[in-house]
Amino acid sequence: METKERILKTALDLYNEQGVHTITSRHIAAEMGISAGNLHYHFKHTDEIIQTLYNRLAVGFDAIMAAVGAASDINLDIMKEFVSRSLELTYKYRFIFLHFVEIGLRIPAIRKDYHALTQRREKEFLAIFDKFKADGIFKQDIPASVLEALVTQIFIMGDFWLSNNELTGKLKGSKAIAYYSGIFASMFYPYLTKAAQQLMYDAN
Repeated sequence: METKERILKTALDLYNEQGVHTITSRHIAAEMGISAGNLHYHFKHTDEIIQTLYNRLAVGFDAIMAAVGAASDINLDIMKEFVSRSLELTYKYRFIFLHFVEIGLRIPAIRKDYHALTQRREKEFLAIFDKFKADGIFKQDIPASVLEALVTQIFIMGDFWLSNNELTGKLKGSKAIAYYSGIFASMFYPYLTKAAQQLMYDAN
């Protein structure tokens, strides 16, 4: 593994374990057994490391959304897979979500990118919901404002489920992902047709 990749992996591990408050470039270098100068050759400061990790997170989410968009039949199984993969990704980069407000203030480029991302995602989710209505998965009489509110709920859940877990269950790894995947899926239940609700019930 190249030094730059080792720096990113080590930083991700340390940030996930200890947060962004106390970890400096010297901590990362010491954990790797390299000099701070060697680290700064690749990254001038820790904010650049955080920005790079955030960019990889964003690319990961783009790939997940692209997979949903490319599916010939967007059904409940596809959405369950989307939820599971999304939560796995957020857990991998959990320090970002646990310190999202602070990071956004500290690195304005991330805040700006996140704002643009949410606007793009809103359109993508609404398009998926339209497909659900056309395919008999969602009820036909859901007002547009309610579906827009559902998108906001998805953002809130996706961005802050890790904080809830830290303050309550403190579940780890696959147990956390499985539990919150169920919570996430339950948000959709009231909007499903009776047939789709039955499919979801039978699957569980």
